[in-house]
Amino acid sequence: MMKDSKEYITEKCLIFGENMRIARKERGFTSEVLARFLQISTAYVGLIERGERCPSLETFLRICDFFGESYEAMLTPKTNQSAGETRISARSENAKEQAARKQKMVTSMINTFNADELDHIIATVKSFKLFSQNKVDDFDDFDAQ
Repeated sequence: MMKDSKEYITEKCLIFGENMRIARKERGFTSEVLARFLQISTAYVGLIERGERCPSLETFLRICDFFGESYEAMLTPKTNQSAGETRISARSENAKEQAARKQKMVTSMINTFNADELDHIIATVKSFKLFSQNKVDDFDDFDAQ
């Protein structure tokens, strides 16, 4: 018997929430740290992790990117029976290295800066990213002429 769309979405939200929790704990992040970097509330992180809420598409993509996980991997049940067991994942080695670098950088920043300084750094990085994307778009427009 096929599941209806509501059951399918509910199941995927539960799987995603569990995978998000696993990824967060594996990397040593608290829900507060994750919430700050994703610019969502800690309560919302908990709701997603428990499968009580489905994130927006934008939030889903940001979470996958933050952890260096493929979208498919985050929606696929993981084997995580014991802490020492190797988790089945579709991540490439490059994505694993990128996630490790992000974790190291975030941990270092948390230990170095206070909350206001971290918020300023995040805003600056986002502004730079937006500026860079606009410059690439401008260059593409110039190149097309």
